[in-house]
Amino acid sequence: MSDRPIYRDVIAPNDARIRQELIKRVQDRLGGNLVTYTANPGHPFGLLMSQDALLFEDLLRSSSEKHTGYLMLTSPGGDPNAAEKLLLMCRRRFTEGFYVLIPNYAKSAGTMIALGSDKILMGYLAELGPIDPQLQTGPVPGPSLPARSFIDGLENIRSKIRDGGDPVQMYVPMLSRIRPELIAICQSSIEESRNFAAKWLKLYMLKNNPDQADKVAQWLSEGKKYQSHGRVISYSEAKDVLKLNVEEIDKDSEIWDEIWELYTRSVQFLQQTGAAKLFENEHVSLSMTIEAVIGPPLGPTQPPRQVPPPRTE
Repeated sequence: MSDRPIYRDVIAPNDARIRQELIKRVQDRLGGNLVTYTANPGHPFGLLMSQDALLFEDLLRSSSEKHTGYLMLTSPGGDPNAAEKLLLMCRRRFTEGFYVLIPNYAKSAGTMIALGSDKILMGYLAELGPIDPQLQTGPVPGPSLPARSFIDGLENIRSKIRDGGDPVQMYVPMLSRIRPELIAICQSSIEESRNFAAKWLKLYMLKNNPDQADKVAQWLSEGKKYQSHGRVISYSEAKDVLKLNVEEIDKDSEIWDEIWELYTRSVQFLQQTGAAKLFENEHVSLSMTIEAVIGPPLGPTQPPRQVPPPRTE
């Protein structure tokens, strides 16, 4: 184990060759291909989106011919449809085993990808998160609200009228602003997230325990058990409560030193260049640069619109 401050050391040098050598060392220890997807935590479009498939396919095509694969994933979330597409790509390429490695966080749609793996390898500080849909409430990028909150708001008014005896007239102004189609979108989005998780868990990670797969899908998608979308789901929570197939990487091991150095070098590169994302394997380094363009509010399952085509660097 090394106790040197890696993040300070990577300011210079930090080129692709160093990161690719780290990838080769880590994948040799793991015994399968390692590809990395790292989102820039400070970029407004560091989200999973449909444009990712272009660079991700180049990454997979240029990987060595092995049928077992590891995806080192860092993502704040994004479009669930894009997440499923990347997951399908990995499952088609890595036919003998697909594993997700999380050094720090894979939230929301990032968690969705992890749920479709055979096993999740987590650093001791790594976290997953709930997959309850979020509704964009302003220009993109911008704040969002849980789809559950719109449904619960309407239910709260109903309860106060039905059980509390409040006169309907008190709530007429509020009820007139509630769009029925919005409530329907929120309900269908929650159902889609639940179905996504249940389907993939039953296919792979929890294929021998479908009842638990249904429980996990419900807990993660409905916004009731985990009421905060940013809730930290640690290794112990994932293992002991959700009963997922997870493994904690020993924080005192050499492989953790290499994974953490690779992660910090990747984040440092993104911060230095301003790129939104970095895709790498032992041979190739691809970065995506996106100029933020403010757009209108979106629905809960849509990717950002008005995004220029990605550029590789």
